[in-house]
Amino acid sequence: MFSATTRNDKAMYVSLTATLALGLAATVDANIAGGGYNYRETVSPWFRSVFAVQPDPHLMSGAPLLYRLHAISAMLLFAAWPFTRLVHMLTAPIGYLTRPYIVYRSRDTRLGTRAPRRGWERIG
Repeated sequence: MFSATTRNDKAMYVSLTATLALGLAATVDANIAGGGYNYRETVSPWFRSVFAVQPDPHLMSGAPLLYRLHAISAMLLFAAWPFTRLVHMLTAPIGYLTRPYIVYRSRDTRLGTRAPRRGWERIG
């Protein structure tokens, strides 16, 4: 699995973690540690305006910094979405329910040109 993980996937993991952490930090900072922030008055209308392709930046200008950073990191994540494994979230693997089990075995005694990684040595 690790050999099939691309740089885009690794960058997506970092971006996904950052987006989640910033969202959690914004919630904790504004609503638990601070006096509270009603994002429904600024961030939600701004998001709807972006979704309607008529963004209104004035709505987001009054939002706390963590909310703005969370929105930026989410947009970067959505921009990278098609180039990472997240694209598989949009597919339903219905064919796997009726697919026969496939056994993969190698008849090659060399097992490729590179030496196997530690922990993947051939047994027997």
